[in-house]
Amino acid sequence: MMIRMGVAALLLLQVLALAGCTSIDSRHSLIQKGSGNYAAVYFIRPDTERYMGATDNRITIELNREELLKLVKSEYTLVHLKPGEVDLTIKSLTIAGPFRQFKDMERTKRFDFRAGATYYISIEPVDGEFRGTYFQPHLVGLAAAKEMSRFLRATGPARQAPLHPAGENPRVPFLPFI
Repeated sequence: MMIRMGVAALLLLQVLALAGCTSIDSRHSLIQKGSGNYAAVYFIRPDTERYMGATDNRITIELNREELLKLVKSEYTLVHLKPGEVDLTIKSLTIAGPFRQFKDMERTKRFDFRAGATYYISIEPVDGEFRGTYFQPHLVGLAAAKEMSRFLRATGPARQAPLHPAGENPRVPFLPFI
């Protein structure tokens, strides 16, 4: 009986891991509901080359001081937004100072989203040394977004509109010397 419960719990954890941890607040005032003119915005959080402690936790992305989504490392998602100027804020947790204490970090950048356009925003960590690590949003082009998301998992609406078509297998890197 205990073995079956353990196996069931393990399977549940695997299903939750595959589902991803990105969550979008569909009640956000800037999300375009229904059809119409909207800006398609991909939020991309690339993997890091090493373990970064608290910085690896989920980050919170706000638009105009209203929480839009939480995004985990190695995932990207798509959100359809009403066009216009917005203040995009990224909130994260870091370890800072000589005594290595937890600290909340945030950075804000203004974007102007146009109806009918597609935007790719890369969320990059910036090492502030003793001040802690924070995240900065960068607008990138389609080619850079495709390369960046090559080994990332599409979550939420991005699963229906991935940056890599179904016939393309981005998870298998090109290895010319093998």
